[in-house]
Amino acid sequence: MKTLLVTGAVRNTGLAIARRFAADGWGVALTSRDAAAAQATAKALKAEFPQCEALGIGMDPAKVADIRAAFAAVRERFGRLDAYVNNAANLGVGYSVLNSTEADWDAVMNANARAAFFGAQEAVRLMAKGGSLVFISSCHAKKAMPARILYTASKAAVGGIVRSLAVELGPLGIRANAILAGAIRTDRWDGFSDDEVAKRRARWPIGRETTGDQIAAMCAFLCSDAAATITGAEIPVDSGIGVCLLANNPHWMESDPDNAKYLEATKNTKGTKE
Repeated sequence: MKTLLVTGAVRNTGLAIARRFAADGWGVALTSRDAAAAQATAKALKAEFPQCEALGIGMDPAKVADIRAAFAAVRERFGRLDAYVNNAANLGVGYSVLNSTEADWDAVMNANARAAFFGAQEAVRLMAKGGSLVFISSCHAKKAMPARILYTASKAAVGGIVRSLAVELGPLGIRANAILAGAIRTDRWDGFSDDEVAKRRARWPIGRETTGDQIAAMCAFLCSDAAATITGAEIPVDSGIGVCLLANNPHWMESDPDNAKYLEATKNTKGTKE
């Protein structure tokens, strides 16, 4: 039985990925910051797909010790790893160059970029016969918008990690790719009105959101023999949002009082000379 480890997989996209691989007959290890939720999700997977061996693991992606412990649990339970999907992330919403602190930087970069690197490092050690590494990145890796600078930086870093992994691990039969996800429907949409949903859909060329199942389908493809020569790629699954020139919001700074504070400090320095 082939084995997958997917991080951040108790809901939304991560859960869709876990369910897809379980349905395909893989053994599935999944993580969550909430260990009880991870274990409950694994139990539910086993009930839905009796042929699946499932393992739930508590893991904070920002902590390297947690990452290493998760892979140790996979080794103990399954003895091997064929695919690793790095999905857990800190979305870094509201962080701008004006209001971000050192702690904010560390929180977002550690959960996204550092976790991607050390997760890959541990995965490789369990892939004696080759395998596939898939990183759920974002359209933000290629495009920018206000108050997402830390997230954008972290996902751009993931792209560099993926390219380097492809070069270094190719001779070992291990492929590395990223999915540039965007316009994804999550449980946050449950609270949107019909008008809000329509406004969102109107911004995307396809006119519909991307589902977790569609991201999962791309993961399944990239972890299959059909993708045997695909490595080092960043593949959009984003309803076309990545090719659009989105309208800029010149009033974005007004959304956070801290921005105003930093702007005032900036204004006070205008006209000064060194």
